[in-house]
Amino acid sequence: MKASLFAQMGYAERHKFPATWPVPPSYHDPAVTMQSYEDGLEECELAEEMGFDWISCSEHHYSGNRLTPNPAVMAAAVSQRCKKVRIALLGQLLQHHNPIRAAEEIGMLDNLTGGRVIMAFLRGVPSEDLPYGMNPAEGRARLFEGMDLLLKALTEPQPFSWEGRYYQFRTVSVCPRPVQQPLPPVIVATRSADAVQYAASHRLGLAVSYDPVDQMAKVTDKYYHGCQEAGWQPTPDQIVYRANMLLAETDEKAEAEMRRRDGQTPFPVRESLKEALIEADRRNIAGEAKQANVGGVLPTTFIGGPDTIVKQIKRCKEVMGAGVLDLLPQPPGSNDVGALMDSLELFGKKVLPRIREI
Repeated sequence: MKASLFAQMGYAERHKFPATWPVPPSYHDPAVTMQSYEDGLEECELAEEMGFDWISCSEHHYSGNRLTPNPAVMAAAVSQRCKKVRIALLGQLLQHHNPIRAAEEIGMLDNLTGGRVIMAFLRGVPSEDLPYGMNPAEGRARLFEGMDLLLKALTEPQPFSWEGRYYQFRTVSVCPRPVQQPLPPVIVATRSADAVQYAASHRLGLAVSYDPVDQMAKVTDKYYHGCQEAGWQPTPDQIVYRANMLLAETDEKAEAEMRRRDGQTPFPVRESLKEALIEADRRNIAGEAKQANVGGVLPTTFIGGPDTIVKQIKRCKEVMGAGVLDLLPQPPGSNDVGALMDSLELFGKKVLPRIREI
């Protein structure tokens, strides 16, 4: 089992934000933003020191909470501070961007990092459609075509043209080529049946997130079945589970901290907007309907002292087969940088060595 740190780069004073979306720019103090980035980079350095295998960067817009509207830029900054870990773009909202530009950024990053990039793409939550004015009904089709185009752009040795439904290019010739040939590892972050099938049929990895292990096992089971039908077997590194973790010295301390933070909402959204966003995006778990978690409290999967966390991780591997845990220590909404650093150190010393052979 491998461990990844989700480098959310959270704004340090997000507890001062109003319960509205989007967060007005006036609530952002550049001095606080710069310190938040520095704190986040120090967390990444400590994670590497503690033996984490990956650092992941994500794409978020207008929330004000997470300071990563461009994960490629964030990954480049992390790569200059962390020299050994793999750096995962988990993920890029490809349907909102020019896939050729995204391919060029990935090629650059893979060279800048000496071949440490992992690329991942996802549909994203419905509120991510609004910043770019995209029709939500087109999002999934745009994502699939964008992935097809990007993968060809990174592997085709000669210039080519592209005439698709959403993208048209007379000439595509992406440089620099990635260090990792033919491609850096590719992951599709999804829980939807059609995207799971896309990942399986294209021999790509799968990432799932946040929902309980038993629910996510429905997704990974469908993925494994699709891989079998396609004639291949994914490696453990190709199954990623992103989850929140609250680790303390003892179970009692972890549970007390969880009760103290019970009900915190990481991404507050007005009720009227929340209802509209949910209606616009009826998510599903491997084909089973499920409402999007918009403005709600994301679950915390791993809670307890080191012994309990190890047992929970073992069950996660047994039930859903994840080989990489992409972890956000402490529930979202916490601003205590010192406590987060303590959690990273405790995980590195008391948990990570014991889950290596799981």
